[in-house]
Amino acid sequence: MNSTYYTSSSSVAPIYTPRTIRRIPVGRADSLMSYGDRMSVRVMMADRHTMQYETTKAADMTDLIGDLRRRAKGMRGLAVVYVRNHDRGWTRERRIMLYPQRKNTPAQRPEAVQVPMFFPWEI
Repeated sequence: MNSTYYTSSSSVAPIYTPRTIRRIPVGRADSLMSYGDRMSVRVMMADRHTMQYETTKAADMTDLIGDLRRRAKGMRGLAVVYVRNHDRGWTRERRIMLYPQRKNTPAQRPEAVQVPMFFPWEI
């Protein structure tokens, strides 16, 4: 039986309905991905093949782009990213802007300002 039940606040008995609750995926239905899918990522900058790798540790496109940015720390410029999901059989092309990571520098402390001390009766 493919039914789902809900409980009412006024009664303890469950309320049965023939509807099923389905999760609606966000994004295109033909480009779904999940953690463990074998993904190939290829990056091209200025019509040159710059980087290529495979990963299975991305649950969605946000994880994939974050992993790409970590791997491309020193690259700068507009990049064309080709993503292929081997398990689900789709390929996507995407353009992203890469910026080199800045080194973390400690904040500069301002020099201590020497304010001459004076008393109210000295004015």
